[in-house]
Amino acid sequence: MKKESLREVYKAEETAHGLEPLVNPTQWANAGSAIFVEGSGVRIKTIDGREFIDASSCGLCDVVGYGNREVAEAAKEQMIKLMHSLSFGGSATIPKIELSSKLAELTPGVERFFFENSGSDAVEAAMKAARWYWRQKGRDKYKIISRERGYHGATFGAMSATHVDDINNRDFEPLVPGFLYIPCPYCYRCPLGKVYDSCNIACATVLEETIQKEGEDTVAAFIAEPIIGGAGFIMPPGEYWPKIREICTRKNVLLIIDEVVTGFGRTGKFWAHQHWDIKPDLMTSSKGITSGYIPMAAVGISEEIYKGMISSGRPYPHLHTFTGHPVACAVSLKVLEIMERENLVEKMAKMGGYIRERLTILQEKSPYVGHVNGLGHMWGIEIVADKATKTRIKTKVPVILQIRNHMLERGILYGSPSGLHRVEKPLPSDRMGLAPSAIATREDIDFILDGLESAILSIQP
Repeated sequence: MKKESLREVYKAEETAHGLEPLVNPTQWANAGSAIFVEGSGVRIKTIDGREFIDASSCGLCDVVGYGNREVAEAAKEQMIKLMHSLSFGGSATIPKIELSSKLAELTPGVERFFFENSGSDAVEAAMKAARWYWRQKGRDKYKIISRERGYHGATFGAMSATHVDDINNRDFEPLVPGFLYIPCPYCYRCPLGKVYDSCNIACATVLEETIQKEGEDTVAAFIAEPIIGGAGFIMPPGEYWPKIREICTRKNVLLIIDEVVTGFGRTGKFWAHQHWDIKPDLMTSSKGITSGYIPMAAVGISEEIYKGMISSGRPYPHLHTFTGHPVACAVSLKVLEIMERENLVEKMAKMGGYIRERLTILQEKSPYVGHVNGLGHMWGIEIVADKATKTRIKTKVPVILQIRNHMLERGILYGSPSGLHRVEKPLPSDRMGLAPSAIATREDIDFILDGLESAILSIQP
């Protein structure tokens, strides 16, 4: 009798007792069994010994690399000293206080921070803060406007702000009332049928039109990612964000900037919104805040909004048991220390220029690369059948799967690791995003881009 491998043993246990999101159960049981056991630097290993360079930064979390002992020691030290203490109702911990101060130092215009467990939680808290703010001022402004193609999380409020066609939320309906959507700033395939730069940034103007239609007295906030993440890293035109900020200010609508994906240097500035020299009223962040070492998120609040939130004298009634968890805060402080010491934000900005050069050359070389955009270590690439007409590509094996499988064979982990195997299940997107770790060297970047070029040049109709 053939002896089962350790991988097969664990796969059977997970099939019997686990629930795997975003993968068909049959697919997992029959083939999809990516069981990861260790990582070091920018590389990660499976239970059967395969090693991959991670081109997606562990879901855009990784900033300081896998297996960083300094971060692990910071967590251990804090666990021994004080593993947890409630951080609400009149008590706090030193790591929480220090992290709030540090983030305020790094975020001009945002003076206060409230800590959460995940990006979805942070989005929930920010939207609740917006409604609370207006109601303490005696105004029943409750509607939240977000964008098509935007992703903000999986809890009910965050899911109600999400509008990604690839994610089926219909079976969770009814969602939370009071949410509206406007087209996103996707110049390559403008949803409004406009052409940049003769469009007068209509994708921003539509926000003002929506506020007017709904009534300024009913709209609490507009929430959006600086660069659209879940739909393939879509960059807005340069004029977009300053115009959005001006509209929100003039129309008395709070601006919530969702930096869950783009924060902590990912784009070559500490926060992506700093590329456009704007300031949020509320800001969400997660992922890079602990470099993925422990779950954590944060909500940033400007002083003006904070004063409005406390104007009634009533305690703000939003909390979690693990709000401001001291171990997570200690880990975040250590990650920030490493980032500053090793100039990781500046390194990502500089490497972003090199990635742009390589991808531009690839776009010229390949008949299939229609669109490239990005900053720092966050790049979106759109594959088309014809660059002149932007015709969407149709192949026997979905093109993104062809690229992904080719890169896996070369030892590069790209996208969701729902199974390190050659699959034929269609993906609904022809955009892909690359997001290597901040610590990736030029050699690492070349390895990833060489694999990507080989994959794209090998596309089969």
